[in-house]
Amino acid sequence: MKTPRLAAPLAVVGACCLLLASCSTSGGTATGTRPVSGEGRPPGTPNTPRTAAAATAATATATAAAEAATPEPATPEPATDGPAVISLPLDPYFLPPADEARLHTALDRLVADCLRSAGLRPPAPADAHAPALGRYERRYGLTSAAGARTTGYHLPDHPTPTQAPLSPAQVNALAGPQGCQESAARRITGTTSYPGDPYVVRSANQESFDRSAGAPEVVAAVTAWSRCMRRSGYDYATPLRTGTWPSERATDEERATALTDVACKQETGLVRIWNEAEATVQRTLIQQNSIAFEGVLTERRRMLGEADAVLARPEPGP
Repeated sequence: MKTPRLAAPLAVVGACCLLLASCSTSGGTATGTRPVSGEGRPPGTPNTPRTAAAATAATATATAAAEAATPEPATPEPATDGPAVISLPLDPYFLPPADEARLHTALDRLVADCLRSAGLRPPAPADAHAPALGRYERRYGLTSAAGARTTGYHLPDHPTPTQAPLSPAQVNALAGPQGCQESAARRITGTTSYPGDPYVVRSANQESFDRSAGAPEVVAAVTAWSRCMRRSGYDYATPLRTGTWPSERATDEERATALTDVACKQETGLVRIWNEAEATVQRTLIQQNSIAFEGVLTERRRMLGEADAVLARPEPGP
């Protein structure tokens, strides 16, 4: 459970809304001809040149024949309830919830001390709730069959944090330059902002998603997923275009679409393929910016040291 916080932080870094654009592949046409050896051919076959275009056409014909011989099932197998496990090399560089709670507890202590020194009572702590979704829960689209059955593409119900209203004097003391919140932030983070995920981490997180979306194996998997959806009567080019439904609550149609979506991801291995492609990109980005990423961990240790020093002091009475 997260530690309650006294007041909202000065700056909140919002997560980017990620949209995967529809991808396609194209191939160039080779020019010129290459003689085909007569070795190994049936007797009487003329020794004529074979163009690259002719070879491609022959391959396409053979592929089409093979697909016709083994038709795809009309619908995918039902989705199973096992969650898609997603982890990425950037994980250690995001601020862990336990460390975030520790830092905010120290910030709350500093803000309360500041208000008391101004002759004001600290506000009652705000209720703290875990986020509705985990960091990666819908990174590659919906992956939970259980969620698809209950809420479809809608987010699960999530209580809104509440806090008792602040008096004008409390607001004045908390906000603005040299206010209690800013002074507390400077003590812990060295800036006017509360702790959050550093820019280098957020930037790499976005870049890895964008770059991996264009990886050939991901494009192929998305195409296979789209083809799987069409077999059930749903026309979507990408799994990230499925989640906009106008109703306030999930409808039967939405839940049926969501279940087929998850089943097609499981059939095509889309989540695993995309996750592996993105992990490759992230490892490259971390290696290319190793000094910056090491600095993220060093700065986190420094902030936690400041927080521990604050929390080590005896807490004053009410």
